[in-house]
Amino acid sequence: MVIFLSFRLQQPILPSREEHFGTLWKITQLLEPFGLPIEHWYPPAPTRKKSLAQAAFDENGPTPEALEILRLQDEKDATTSYRTTGVWSGKEKGRRCSFSVSFSSDPDLPTCLLYLQFEEVAALDQANNMQRLMRGLLEIWPRAASIEVGPLMYYTTHRVFPKRPGAGWMLYLPRAIAREELPEAAELVPVVGRDTQRGTIIVSVSDGIFSAENSEHLRIANAIEMRLADLDLLPR
Repeated sequence: MVIFLSFRLQQPILPSREEHFGTLWKITQLLEPFGLPIEHWYPPAPTRKKSLAQAAFDENGPTPEALEILRLQDEKDATTSYRTTGVWSGKEKGRRCSFSVSFSSDPDLPTCLLYLQFEEVAALDQANNMQRLMRGLLEIWPRAASIEVGPLMYYTTHRVFPKRPGAGWMLYLPRAIAREELPEAAELVPVVGRDTQRGTIIVSVSDGIFSAENSEHLRIANAIEMRLADLDLLPR
C-alpha cells in the first residue's frame, strides 16, 4: 500500500536541512500509534548495515548523525532548488515502512511530494486509522493538493488518467464534494478546518481494504475518476 501527497512550498527557498528532517520526524510521530516506533527509523546509507548503525530520530527530533548525512548529500548534489530524503523502518520482511519527502523551490517544477510505502501494518488496513493518518498529514500540509491511498499497482497500471490523481482506496481533494455529485463513492468524509469544510476524503470501497486484483474495486475507482474529471474536480 502506498500514499502519495502532493503540495507546493509556501516560500521561495528550500527548507533548511533541520526543517526537512524535522518534517520526517513529524510523520514518524503520526505513524507511531500504528506500531512503528520513532526510535526504529533509519537514514539513507550506501549499505543496510551502515543505515542500521544510526537512528534517524530520538524523542527530541532528528539525530545529529542523520542531519550530517543530509549535509553530505546536499554537498554532493549541489542542492539549490530541489532536495529529497527519506527514512525506513529497518526491516525487509514483515511489518515495514519507508517514506521520503521531496521539496522543490523551482518555479518551473513546483510540485513537492510525500511518498510513503508500507507492508503488513495491520492497523492501517482499517479505514478509520487510515483516515486518522490522512488528517494528521493535513495538519502538516493543510494546503495539500491531493492525497492518494491505494496499492502501488493501481497507480502504475489501472488508473484512468496517468498524469492525474487516482482514486485507489481513498483520495483526498481540497474541496467539498456532495453525495449527488459523486454517487459512485462508498463514502465521502468531510475534512473540516476552522469550522469550515476544507476538503473531502473519497472512499471507493467500504467492504474491506481495496485490492488491485478485485475487478469490482477497479471498476468503482475508475468510475470515480471519470466522474471527477467530468465535473472538472480532478486536478491536472
